[in-house]
Amino acid sequence: MKKEITWKTGAGKEAKVTVDLITSKVNYCDGDNVTVKCCDLVITAQVDGMGILGMGRPQSVSAKGISGAIGKLGMVKENLDRVNAAIAEIEASPEWIAKIENQKAAMKAEQEVYAHQRRMAKTMREQG
Repeated sequence: MKKEITWKTGAGKEAKVTVDLITSKVNYCDGDNVTVKCCDLVITAQVDGMGILGMGRPQSVSAKGISGAIGKLGMVKENLDRVNAAIAEIEASPEWIAKIENQKAAMKAEQEVYAHQRRMAKTMREQG
């Protein structure tokens, strides 16, 4: 799933923010290309003639007329809202929701393991 948000900058160049949900990638493994499942959100900001100016989620900025930025690409509120809407749309996809649920389940299992380790360490100290 890929969303592209474009607009003209003050200098008349086209700015583009790409929000892409990657669900598989190819890894090179000792001569073999292996396709593996993944669920990654890749956000890239670029301007024609300047290349990629930043990657990642938009950051809040408190500058005159600028509401947010991705790297060196500043955005007015309207464009920031469009980028955030694209991110929200992708995060509402079934693939992303499943990823978040899997992460929560893994975190819960990890916490249970650590709690068990603490109980066992306490028991061993009491018996020793």
